[in-house]
Amino acid sequence: MTDLARASLEHSSGAMTTVSRPGALDAVGSLAASLLAGGSVVLLGDGVGKSVRGADVDALVEAQLAERYELRRVVVAGGAHGVVLDESTLDAAAHDAAGAELVVSVGSGTVTDLAKVVGQRLGVPILAVQTAASVNGFADSLSVLVQRGAKRTSPSAWPSALVIDHDVLAAAPDRLSRAGVGDAVAVWTSPADWYLACALGVDPGPYTDAWTAPVREAVERMTAPGVDDAARMAGLVDALTLGGLMIGAAGSTAPLSGCEHLLSHVLDMRAMAEGVDHDLHGAQVGVASVVSAALWDVALHEERILDVAIEDLEPPADLRERVLATWAPVDASGALGEECWTAVERKVDRWREQRDAVAAFLADRAAHGAELERLAGDPASCAAALATWGAPATFSGLAPAVDAERARWALGALPFMRDRMTLADLLLFAGRWDGALVERVLARAGEAGGGL
Repeated sequence: MTDLARASLEHSSGAMTTVSRPGALDAVGSLAASLLAGGSVVLLGDGVGKSVRGADVDALVEAQLAERYELRRVVVAGGAHGVVLDESTLDAAAHDAAGAELVVSVGSGTVTDLAKVVGQRLGVPILAVQTAASVNGFADSLSVLVQRGAKRTSPSAWPSALVIDHDVLAAAPDRLSRAGVGDAVAVWTSPADWYLACALGVDPGPYTDAWTAPVREAVERMTAPGVDDAARMAGLVDALTLGGLMIGAAGSTAPLSGCEHLLSHVLDMRAMAEGVDHDLHGAQVGVASVVSAALWDVALHEERILDVAIEDLEPPADLRERVLATWAPVDASGALGEECWTAVERKVDRWREQRDAVAAFLADRAAHGAELERLAGDPASCAAALATWGAPATFSGLAPAVDAERARWALGALPFMRDRMTLADLLLFAGRWDGALVERVLARAGEAGGGL
């Protein structure tokens, strides 16, 4: 096991204390006392019941705080998509928590992301009680928000204290842990997108294995054959917590968020716009990790994308029209398309500013190709790791299932959503991003045990 207490202090520059062990829930009272001697505390949650050893988790937390603090509950209601962190939800939660001197969150990654925003707005410390091993976002200083219908990652605040009770996590629904596996397995392919963006000068970087290697090692432990349930859960906790710490320290999700996370966000955005259900973020990321690894396989070995000449790399003249057309079926008002175009335009501007870096990248394509081969992952390994935990590896295995049309659309939409450079953008600029490529990628993922 990783010493998460030491790692948390190190990578948060002393901002966050972590208690991670079976029975860690009993540390809530002492941690709160270290942050606030007495006064007003808001308990932030989503109203979803959570239990451990036959007891209610919220009640166990409240019992440790009731004598010392004036307690108020702020319950954020979820809809068809759970709690959605759009502008109105953020404003309402901050209003309801006004006057608090400490925010204590009990719940999911979304509830924790909300607490980090509310605590930052109020200028007060945050004590986060993690109730599932579902995402890596508990242990970072960023929050995934919905801005004008688009998913965006924004700076927020480190929790001052993070409580990870392994008994609470083990009692959570299995689908939450399987979603965490999907989020963790992304480390086998996402660093390739970050390396590419840094090497092309579009991401300031610089790329370093320091942000990814500890997470990769923990994922290998949690997916190794023959380990017992407790050891597997400990490995999952390490992988997710280290992942959060690394992206918090880096100040960006880029080291652990490539095409696979983007594909999940695209699926979320379409489902929210249409008012239909979608699966958990991590579950979608796991499926998308197989697809992302297949995309790298096709791009490097069939398309030979690194052999392209610099004069053949140019954003398409009709890029704005393509962005708007991608999102028009989802939002007929055009607002979502315009929001996405604003982000894509920033990406294109940075690309054009880095022409010398692109030329240098292509001049040293052999060395860069070797690094990308190392980081791009193997789709079959991703699929096998998901299978070890019973996590879905195909779009049809998600709940609800994502049909072939929606999967093809989501994959095709990758270059048309945000301002971060990925392999999909390089293929687009090379004139290779079309329906035929999408079909070959999905077929390669299918051969590996994923895809449709």
